[in-house]
Amino acid sequence: MKRAGGEAEKLERRKGILALADRLCREQGYEEIRMTDLAREAGLAKGTLYLYFPSKESLFLALSAEKLNAVFAEIEQNLKAAAAKGRLSADLVARAVAGGISKDLCLPHLLSDLHTELEKRIPYKEALEFKQSLAAYIEKAGAELSRLYPILTPQAAKKFFLYLYSQIVGLSHLTDISPFMKKIGSEPGLEIFRLGFAESLEESVRILLKGLEPALSPRAGALNSAYQE
Repeated sequence: MKRAGGEAEKLERRKGILALADRLCREQGYEEIRMTDLAREAGLAKGTLYLYFPSKESLFLALSAEKLNAVFAEIEQNLKAAAAKGRLSADLVARAVAGGISKDLCLPHLLSDLHTELEKRIPYKEALEFKQSLAAYIEKAGAELSRLYPILTPQAAKKFFLYLYSQIVGLSHLTDISPFMKKIGSEPGLEIFRLGFAESLEESVRILLKGLEPALSPRAGALNSAYQE
């Protein structure tokens, strides 16, 4: 493949590499992917691939950031659509949030890998930039959630998204198990371990919301009373 020329062409190639990494991640999982495979699939020399991403960890960190951006946009759209039909409830918020996340199940796996693998190997500057972008997403999403669902204060709504992040990581580990462990879980008396990610996330989001409402929002009692009048 010829060398990319201007900035627009370089950005387009970078997007193509990320799209390829996304596809391979869905097909193989992060652990199985090698930069050599990515370069070959992209039609690039391995050295050229490293001009765009200095390491496999850097590439998948960038992919995680891209997916988080898309997911936060999807959640915001879902919340606005639900709010347009009437007053939001914890059930509707849980459905909107979990639906946005579950639409791309590659993201939970990447966030799980981020905590177990990626963060151990990325440079300080890259890790800092990722955390800064995540904080910005949480700030914006929290403000929007509080506006649409005023039972939560902006601070409580930001905490909601931070706790949600940890739930995604935990549920990814809990539901993405090996065939061996699935067989173990199929034994009598072990039904509690037969979990699906999407439904488990929606349930846990609902529980989280209901726990945050009275604990962190001084407006909760007054608003609940007003809603009931």
